[in-house]
Order: sequence, then C-alpha cells, then structure tokens
Amino acid sequence: MRCVASSGSRRSAADAVSFVNSDDRPRILISGAASGAGYACAEAFAERGAELILCDWDGIALTRAAKRLGAFSRFCDAGAERGVEIFIEEIGAQFPSIDVLINAAGRGYVRALTMMRMSRAVMPLLRRGRGYRLIANIAPAGGFSSRETIFPYAGSFASFARLSETLVDQCRGTEIDVACITPRIVRAKQGSAMWSDQLYRLDRVDEQEAAERIVAMFAAERPLWKQPPIADRRA
Repeated sequence: MRCVASSGSRRSAADAVSFVNSDDRPRILISGAASGAGYACAEAFAERGAELILCDWDGIALTRAAKRLGAFSRFCDAGAERGVEIFIEEIGAQFPSIDVLINAAGRGYVRALTMMRMSRAVMPLLRRGRGYRLIANIAPAGGFSSRETIFPYAGSFASFARLSETLVDQCRGTEIDVACITPRIVRAKQGSAMWSDQLYRLDRVDEQEAAERIVAMFAAERPLWKQPPIADRRA
C-alpha cells in the first residue's frame, strides 16, 4: 500500500499526462464526486480523457458535476450497504470493468465506513480489468478529530490507514494497487489552546493536490499515456 501524505505544495506531474486514443481510456469510479476531493479527482481525470462514473448522495450537485464533465452518474448513499449493492449491480450491468476506484465520500469515521463498503462491492469489477488498477482512499479534507464523532478510534487516522491495509490483502496476487492519501503531520502552533497536550496535529488534505497525485500515480503505471503537445499544455 502506498501511504501518501499531502505535502501542501501543488505538483504539476499530472499536467503532463493525457490519453493517446479511446482504447487507452481508463474507467474511473468516484464516490463523493459532487464536491470536494471527489470532484477534484473527477475534473482532473476528465481533463485527460478518462471515462467517468460518478456517485454521490447529493443528487442536485451530482447532476451538475456530471453534466459539466460529461460523465455517467447515479445517486448513491455510500454509507448504506444495500444502496451500494444496488448501485454496483447497475454499474456491473452497464460497464465491463473498472480501472480506478476513488473513495472520497463521507466525513470522519463515515469516510472509513464508505471506503470499505464501496471497495468490497467494486472489487469484482476491478478484478475484471486488465493491467494496472488502483484503489485510492482519500482521507477527509479536515483530517480526523475525536471531537467530530462518538466513535473516536473509528474516526481516527489509525483506523483509516488500518482499513486501507486490509484492502491490500484482498488485492494480493493481482495488479490492483491501493493508495492512502493522508494529511500531513505538522507541529501545532505554540501558544494555541491545545498546544500543551497536542504538540502535533494532522493538517488538511489539499484536494487539488490529492487529485493530481492520484492521476500521476496511475499514469506512471500506464505506459500508453503520453505527454500532450506543448501547445496543449500551455492552453
């Protein structure tokens, strides 16, 4: 598993990536795609010609995002197990396989819950794919705080990372990689209210940077991706 910490600085590696032709287009499924990190990932892959499948529980925002990006979309509450099953049944009937799954739905411990439910349901479609495939788990933009939930451990970074590790075992022996995009650990400001008992804190995940990292990570393993003409990069 790749555990990638958000550095806080924008990277341009993904800007040099595009798809050569329609046969190279990977199929990307993104949960929580109507806003935040999910939408940033959808936008980044759409700019490079990927085929998008978007889901979110905010139907209005999801419809807007899908129309803007030319994507297939369906309402799905990733926190509801039966809802996820129904959603994946429809996706499986319409699409032969999935190349990338990006888990970005929910906040706090709900993100960890939806990550596991969605990954478990999508795994058969990922296994049908060929070549390098990727599951990218994005930590909540605001990090993890025990004050946000009545389940402190479930909403912790340790829990999120541990659940991501269990996916590695499920993918062993395949070309499916698992990446965990996490917030940086930074030193708390001296003099702050929590400085005495919290010398370090988890910084926010930069949503745009997370999207660029995921695109670049996937592109590095897909040799058919090439740099677009210089004129296109300048546009």
